[in-house]
Amino acid sequence: MAIPLLILYINSNTEFHEVLRLPVLIEHYQEHKKLVSDISFWEFLVMHYKTNVSHDANDNKLPFKDPAHSFTASVLALPLPKIALQEKELISQVSHISFYSARFISSPLSKIFQPPKLG
Repeated sequence: MAIPLLILYINSNTEFHEVLRLPVLIEHYQEHKKLVSDISFWEFLVMHYKTNVSHDANDNKLPFKDPAHSFTASVLALPLPKIALQEKELISQVSHISFYSARFISSPLSKIFQPPKLG
């Protein structure tokens, strides 16, 4: 299901549909080859695509030749937000007020609860 939708989208929103007209280009080149036997394919392309002169009625049926099949692309341009970082100096004052007072209470258990000692 996705592939047919992709082909439909490409065919309608791009110039891919002009590729389907390549057999017309080959057929028209063969007609010119019958009229002028020593014309190369490159000369044929230059004659039909470099100039805007129409050589016969079938010239507008060639791929990428019909001006009605012009390609327009929709573009959405969003401005990028500009982020400016400014360095600011942080000024802070630290004030420490403590109401702690060391009190020593003598207890018979004070000899048990001691920090470890090196032997």
